[in-house]
Amino acid sequence: MADTIKKFLESETNIITFTTGGTTAMQKTVTKSAKNMIDESNDIFEALKLPKGLEFITTTTTEHLFGYTFYCVLPTLHGYKRKPERINYPEDLKIKNALLVTTPSFLESMRKFDCTPEVCPKIIITAGAKLEKKTFEYAKKISNRVIEIYGSTETGVIAYRENPDDEMKLFKGIEILSLEDDRVKISSKYSSNGFDILDDKIEVKGDRIKFLQRSGRTLKIQEKRVNAEEIESEIKSHKFVDECYTLEHDGKLAALVVMNNKGINFVVENSTLDLIKDLKNRLNKKFEIVPQRWRFTDEIPRKENGKIDRKKIEEVFNLNLSFPLMISREYDMLYAQFEMRFLKTSNFFQGHFEGFPVLPGVVQLYFASYFIKDAFGIDCHCGQLRKIKFTNIIRPDGIVYLRLEKVKNGVSYTFYGDDATYSSGLLPLTNYL
Repeated sequence: MADTIKKFLESETNIITFTTGGTTAMQKTVTKSAKNMIDESNDIFEALKLPKGLEFITTTTTEHLFGYTFYCVLPTLHGYKRKPERINYPEDLKIKNALLVTTPSFLESMRKFDCTPEVCPKIIITAGAKLEKKTFEYAKKISNRVIEIYGSTETGVIAYRENPDDEMKLFKGIEILSLEDDRVKISSKYSSNGFDILDDKIEVKGDRIKFLQRSGRTLKIQEKRVNAEEIESEIKSHKFVDECYTLEHDGKLAALVVMNNKGINFVVENSTLDLIKDLKNRLNKKFEIVPQRWRFTDEIPRKENGKIDRKKIEEVFNLNLSFPLMISREYDMLYAQFEMRFLKTSNFFQGHFEGFPVLPGVVQLYFASYFIKDAFGIDCHCGQLRKIKFTNIIRPDGIVYLRLEKVKNGVSYTFYGDDATYSSGLLPLTNYL
C-alpha cells in the first residue's frame, strides 16, 4: 500500500475517488486530486503540531476519506511509520508511541466496557460522528491528547478540537462564505469543487465554530417536522438509558435504545412496557410527536467507518418476533458470543405454553441464523439442519448465551446458560445446500 500512496502523491493532478457513507442521504462518489490531499495533510500537520517518533495505527478502513487521509497520506508525507495490520480489538493496542486513528463508535465500546489498553496511545484522532462528552472524557484518560475532527467527504477536514467543551477551530484551508437558511456555504482547498454546501447547523465566531445540529436529522412524521437529535437527547437523559437512535419507520417515529445496567435490571423486574411508558410520559411534555415503535439493544449498529448502520437498524424494526434484550456481544473472524434475555412479554411466549412459557425451538433456530448474519455477514439456511439437539428448555427472563463458531461448510451454534446447555446444531451455508 505504501508504494501505491507514494505513486498517487507524485503528481498533483492524480485523482482518487471516495464514496460517501452518510446515514440519511444517498451514497455518492467524490473525487479528490493529489493536490487536495497534500494541502490537507500539510495543514493538518501544521495545525496539530504532531511530534516526531509516532507510529500510526488505525481501526478504520482506507476506503473512506478519514482513514485514507489520516492513516495513509499524512504519515507518508511527514515521515511517520504505520502499522500495516488493522486494529480490531482494544487488546490489539500494544504499540508504544502510537497515534490511533479511530471512530467514536470504537471509543464508545471501549468506554462501555471500561477497557484499559495494554499500551495506551499517545494521541487519539477520531472522526465520523460527534464524540459524546463522556466518551471524550474516557478517551482523555487513556491518551495524552484526543483530537476530534469535523469534516465531510466533499470538503475534507473543516475543524477540530481537543476538549469536549471547546468550540472547534477551523483549519486554515477553510473559508465560511455565507450562512443562509440554516445552510452553510463553504470554500475548501481540500475539495475539488469551487464551494460546498453544509446542511449542518453551525455558529461561526471568527476562526471558531460551534456545532449545533447534524444534517438530515429532521424527520417528517404525520406531516410534522421532528428534530431527531432533540428527541434522542431527551431519551438519553433518562437514568436507565445509555444511547439512542431515532428514525422514521413505516410512517412512524421509531427509537432504538441502549439501556445501562440499571435499565436492564428494571426491565427484567418489571417490563419494557413500563420503561416505554415512562419514556413517553417524559417526551410528551416536550414534543408533539414521540416514538411509537421501540426496540432495546446493547449497542447501536455501526459500519466499519463508524457511521450509523441504518440498514441493520431497519432489520431490527422489521422483525415480526420480539427482539431479545441484548446485554453484550463479542466476536472475531471465527467466533462470536451474544449474551441476552428472552423477556416474558415477548410475543413468541404467548400460547407456548399457557401457564408455563417455553422458548420455541423454531425461535432459537431463527435467532441463531439472525446472529450468524449479524456477526459474520453470511446467510445460513434453516431448511436442512444438522446435528440439531434440544437438551433443556429456555424459560423467560434468564440470561442466555449464544455461542457461534465458523466450521467447514457452516456455522455451529449453542444456546447455553450458567448451568446447562439448551440447544445446539450446525447451520449450513446457503451455497452448500
